[in-house]
Amino acid sequence: MKNVIFGIIQIIVIVLFLGAVYYFSRAPTVEEIQSEESNIGQADLSVRSVFVIRPDVETRQLSLESTGSVVARNIVPLIPQVAGTVAWVSPNLRTGGSFQKDEVLLRIDSTDAELLVAQADANLLVAQANLELRKAESQAARENWTLLHDGDVPDLVAKLPQISQAEANIAVANAQLSAAKLELARTEFSLPFDGRVLSSQIGVGQWVSKGQPFGTSFDLSSLEVEVPISSAELSLLAPVAERDALVFVNETELTAVVDRISASADLRSRASSLYLEFPELSTPLVPGNFVSVRVFGREQSNVYHIPEIAEQANSTLWIVRDGLLERVTPQIIERRDDELTIVAFDYGDGIVIGSLVGVYPGQKVAIASE
Repeated sequence: MKNVIFGIIQIIVIVLFLGAVYYFSRAPTVEEIQSEESNIGQADLSVRSVFVIRPDVETRQLSLESTGSVVARNIVPLIPQVAGTVAWVSPNLRTGGSFQKDEVLLRIDSTDAELLVAQADANLLVAQANLELRKAESQAARENWTLLHDGDVPDLVAKLPQISQAEANIAVANAQLSAAKLELARTEFSLPFDGRVLSSQIGVGQWVSKGQPFGTSFDLSSLEVEVPISSAELSLLAPVAERDALVFVNETELTAVVDRISASADLRSRASSLYLEFPELSTPLVPGNFVSVRVFGREQSNVYHIPEIAEQANSTLWIVRDGLLERVTPQIIERRDDELTIVAFDYGDGIVIGSLVGVYPGQKVAIASE
């Protein structure tokens, strides 16, 4: 009996299996195909809502925002002009120190220079006394000649060559005295500009040699900002010379002016460099630091100013025209503060904002709001 029941169950399972195979392997009926197409058609009839903007045509002043580096145009080595032992060093001559124009920063032992001045002064007195002697001799010789002879007194008798030689000796003595005084003045070291010390290796008691550097400094008025700029960015500023600019340093805003552009482009990046100078430098900058820069360019008319969220993949825009999506590639002139400046064009019913995924040109959409 159990065997009969087990056989019946096997037969039922086999029949069910064959029925399932037949159902899933058969071709769909015409009614099923039409029903599926109807569902697809209803899905295509759904309309996607989009948000759009309708910007007005404007005239805007273009500008370039970038990062520049501070450089010093005039870096000067600290070189003494006389040799000697250092007698005094100013605290401002340390690395990082600031100094004023013509401020004494270093004194070298002046004993030798003072002796040279005294010697040159004595030589001048000797030369002056010798000139007075020659003139007196000339006067006596002239008087003797006129007592014994008629006519003009010869130059040799009047000792005119000796007088000229004595006058030349005075000129030489004066030059030697001036050189000695200059040597004495150079025992006090100063610089002809307001500046800062980049490096210094000097101390009291140290022997310094003439022409041997002991550090470097830079002129504050020579500080400028170098800004790399591409050819496309350069077109925003043309003409470049004397364009106004702002430099931002530690939350401080400095006014600057474009002084010049580099004469050649970088071989690797193909970028040129702008150099900004400061008409009035109220806040000292440090060479090597990076700063934020905004350079103001020309005024551009017939443009739109739109938010950056309107930009789609590959720098394109979606616009709505007659209820259908249309893809356009705008001419982007400037990017700044999450906004775009583009050349004006016919945007139909509006420019779509926000990222759209899974859409295609010609898709029917509805404008939700502006």
